Order: sequence, then C-alpha cells, then structure tokens
Amino acid sequence: MGALFARAPFEESGWDSALRALASATGSGRAQLIALGEHHTLFNRVTDTWDGYTDEFAAIEGHRPEVNYRVAASRAPYELVWEHHYDEVRALGTNEAYMEHVRRLDAEHGAQIVLDSTSTSFFGLAALHSASDGRTTEIQREALLNVAPQVMAAIRLQGAIEHQGAELLHGSLDALHTAAIMLDAAGRVRSVTNAAERLLAPDTLQVRGSALRSVRPDIDRVLQARIGIALNSRLTMPSELWMQSARGPLLVEICSLPKQDWNFGFAPSVIVTLKAPLGFAGDQGARISAALELTRAEGEIVALLAQGHSRQEIAKIRGVSAQTVASQLRTIFQKAGVNREAELVSIARAVIEMAGR
Repeated sequence: MGALFARAPFEESGWDSALRALASATGSGRAQLIALGEHHTLFNRVTDTWDGYTDEFAAIEGHRPEVNYRVAASRAPYELVWEHHYDEVRALGTNEAYMEHVRRLDAEHGAQIVLDSTSTSFFGLAALHSASDGRTTEIQREALLNVAPQVMAAIRLQGAIEHQGAELLHGSLDALHTAAIMLDAAGRVRSVTNAAERLLAPDTLQVRGSALRSVRPDIDRVLQARIGIALNSRLTMPSELWMQSARGPLLVEICSLPKQDWNFGFAPSVIVTLKAPLGFAGDQGARISAALELTRAEGEIVALLAQGHSRQEIAKIRGVSAQTVASQLRTIFQKAGVNREAELVSIARAVIEMAGR
C-alpha cells in the first residue's frame, strides 16, 4: 500500500487508487484525505461519494469543530482517534446538519489521524466505517497508523510538484509584466510579480505576513469577503473592486483559478490582478525605458506624462517634489535627444502604440 501512495503524485488516478487500497486494508467502506484551514476546507477527497459531496460538506461548514465531531476529536499529529473519542465529543452535543450529512454518507464510525498541523491548517487521513462495517478494530487502526508516514511523504511530494507549477505560472506572468498576486487555498500570498510590487502602496494594498490586506478597514472587509468567495467557488469570473489612492484609481480583480481534483492547496487557487489606468503604468514605463535607454524610474515618469499627467501630479504620484521631477526630466530630455516636453510625449506615445500592436 505504501508503494501506491509513493506513486500517487505521478499517476492520473494514483491518489484514488491508493485511498481505495487503504479502505480495503482498514475494512472501511470509504477512505478520506482532507486538509482543513481556519476558515474553510482546503481539500477534501473521499472515495466512492456522490457528485456535489464536497460542496455539501463546505455548505454545512464541515471544517468547524463545533459542527464536525471528527474535527473536534482531532489530536496531535500521528495520534490515533477512533469511535471512543467520537463518542466523548458527541455526548456533549451534535450538529444535526452534519449528522444528516454523515448518515447520508453512511460513515458514522471509523478512525482518523492528523498527518501534519500548522497554526492555520492540518492534513488528516481517515478510514470511514459504515453501519455494516461496524466499529474499527485495533488491527484496522494499526493499519491506518502504519501507513500515515508514507501518505505524508507523498503529500510533500505532491506539494513540491504544485510549487513547481506555481513558479512556472509566476515566471510567465512576470514575463508578461502582469501585476498579479497569487494566493493558495488558505488565502495566503504565495507570490507577487514585479509589476504588482510596484502597485502595492500604504494607501491601497499591502502584503502583511502572508495576507493581502487593505489599510482601510471598510475596504479590507470587502476585499477579504471577495477573496473568501473566490476560494470557495469554482466560478472563474473575476470580481472587481476599485480603490482610490494618491496615484489615482486602482482596479483590483479577484478571480478563482480552475479547480483541479487533486490540488492539495499548495498550488495557486486565486489570482488577484492589479490595474492602474492612471497610475504608474509599469509595463508602459518598462517599454519606454528600453526604447529610450532610460532608467526604470525615468521610464515611468515619461509614461505618466504620456497619460496626460502634469508635473505636479507626477510628483504627487511618485511621492517626490516638483523640483525633483523637473530635474529628472532635464536628464530624460538629454538622453532622449529632445528639447521640449511635447516632443518627449509624442515619442512615448508612439512607443506605447507600437508595443500594443
């Protein structure tokens, strides 16, 4: 059985086959591999369930210990939990929505083990026994305990594969000068492209720890709600949120990436893209910098001029004095071989137009 889990990340139905083998070895009707976060289910796979099972589990908030007696009974990593512990929790009260769900699944009994646990999430493995399977035996629980380290090793390998895919996506977005922030299944920031870094600011969005936050509490509440919806949804249509800043308006688009059956939550689940129609226009600045042999900062100044901003507005956007902008423009004029601002703007707009073809 350990060999099946070792191959699981590399085979199309590898995880499903390995979990079925686990169900058989533990005398279980079904086996389950699950990852739970603070606010929602990150991943939930049960063998031989009906279509919509995972959506139903999410709808009743099965990740919450006050709802799910299995979660409430969970212990430290590699510490077995079984019916004895479930009985103790259920004696204190049960959630009827979850009980209806678990009876539909015909899986009130069983045993489980936490494979890995952090402050915000954990991976768990379970053998789900039906009424006809009866309560688990010591031998069945021992089989679950013995295979747990091999399952965790396979999960780490799956994570490495998903991280590699995330790095490739990040590199592609960076090459396209896309201002993008990628979040994993727990809503944690996993990567920020260079273009997005330039649009993050104290008065709009910041990455604090591993969270994307807005400095304004009212905007942040909306932002976190939209991210939560994207994390829990299979819809890929973006949700738009406008923010105002000293640089001008900022459009934030929050979009869930297509869900994969065996995405364990390491790969990006949500992508947040930033667009500043009147702001830095980082991609335009980069093109102008390359075309006129300017520094990146000089290219962004020229891009802002081409967008119609005055010198005073550019100074405010960039957080410098008007005198600094005037001094930078004198250097830019010399490098670009022009004498007037109108000439510079004309060249910049031509560069932008050519790049857009």
